[in-house]
Amino acid sequence: MTNKDTVIFLSSFGTSILRAAEESYYKIQADLEAATGLRVLQVYTDNATAKAVNGINGKKIYTVEMAIQEAIVNKYSEAIAVPVFFAEGELYNSLRSRLDFYRETIDIRITNAVMYSPKSCDEVADIMVDIIKPDPNNEYILVGHEASAYNDRGYDLLGEKLHEKGHRNVEVIKLSDRDSVGQAVAHLKERQAISRDAQVEIVPLVVAWGDYMAGELYNSDNSFMWQLRKAGYRTVFTGKGLGEYEEFRKIYTKRFNDLVSK
Repeated sequence: MTNKDTVIFLSSFGTSILRAAEESYYKIQADLEAATGLRVLQVYTDNATAKAVNGINGKKIYTVEMAIQEAIVNKYSEAIAVPVFFAEGELYNSLRSRLDFYRETIDIRITNAVMYSPKSCDEVADIMVDIIKPDPNNEYILVGHEASAYNDRGYDLLGEKLHEKGHRNVEVIKLSDRDSVGQAVAHLKERQAISRDAQVEIVPLVVAWGDYMAGELYNSDNSFMWQLRKAGYRTVFTGKGLGEYEEFRKIYTKRFNDLVSK
């Protein structure tokens, strides 16, 4: 349970791309405020980015430490962190460690990441199907980028769940893998994508669309998309973060409700 003395920390690595923040993080923040009636602070775990963008267009952006101080000054009795991260890997654990330092000062809880169990991966698979609405004549490569052993298993499970639901034309690839392009090509060859003249759509598994994924996926001759094009595949990309989709944003309110209902 929560009360009006609870504050929410919506926690992400952050982005310096204003549009990416507006179309994803800010909308998640608004959704949480509307659903809970609580104050939600926009927290960037990358301190340099938080300080660089804080105050732009009147928007307050907090570091973790700034958010804790804000909670203390305003006499909140509890803070609940809602991380946007896909899995409980390096970024998630780093946030939890930073929050643990202040547990003697204020009660702090943290929600699960987007994918944290087989059941949650099944849930995300359904959301991804709703978002991309797979055309059986086309191919879809969902590209994840967070690197850790746990994250890798989450992405693997997501791919398995999509295939179990009958979407064999939807493949999950981890950008952190040494030969991610080779894995995608092997899948597309098996699917005979060139002979079918299938369009290959790249869907980034990121909440906010920023420079990093743009560079890795399409902004250079050596990017993921251009390597697939050079291999003969008719490749396009969405160029959107998942936080821009209402279907996906709902998962953060659900993670919050799952935590407070315990």
